[in-house]
Amino acid sequence: MNRANVIATLVTVSTVIQQGLTNPAIGFSAVLSKDTHLGTDDAIKYDKVHTNLGNGYDKWCGHFVAPTKGLYVFSCSVMATNTNHITVGIIKNGNLIIGVSSAQTAWESGLGTVVLAMDKGDRVWVKRLAHDRNIQGHYNSFSGYLISTET
Repeated sequence: MNRANVIATLVTVSTVIQQGLTNPAIGFSAVLSKDTHLGTDDAIKYDKVHTNLGNGYDKWCGHFVAPTKGLYVFSCSVMATNTNHITVGIIKNGNLIIGVSSAQTAWESGLGTVVLAMDKGDRVWVKRLAHDRNIQGHYNSFSGYLISTET
């Protein structure tokens, strides 16, 4: 490796390190640990948190609160119990962004993903919209992560 290549590599590594320091890792992933009964318009409280970098997800209320302004990806999966179906929604600051449904056959699930510009303090959560009230443990998840602080 010649001197020019070494310098170019060091510049690249330095840039990556600087971006890592200025763009913090923010992300969460959580699932339900057991079958859950939902009331009308209930937020789903995903109680088994696998990852919570930046501490934006609160398992007690089921909300993600953006710790920094940026562009985020959110995803949820849903499955009702037995041969029922359910519709949930990804909600931002009280407004429905996208609906997600599971089919009315056994073991059918639905998945929704959305990219949202978020300000610091904005909230995103998943809530029941319609149909059945019982959802299957371990088959319902909610995840999100920061992809850019440039919006």
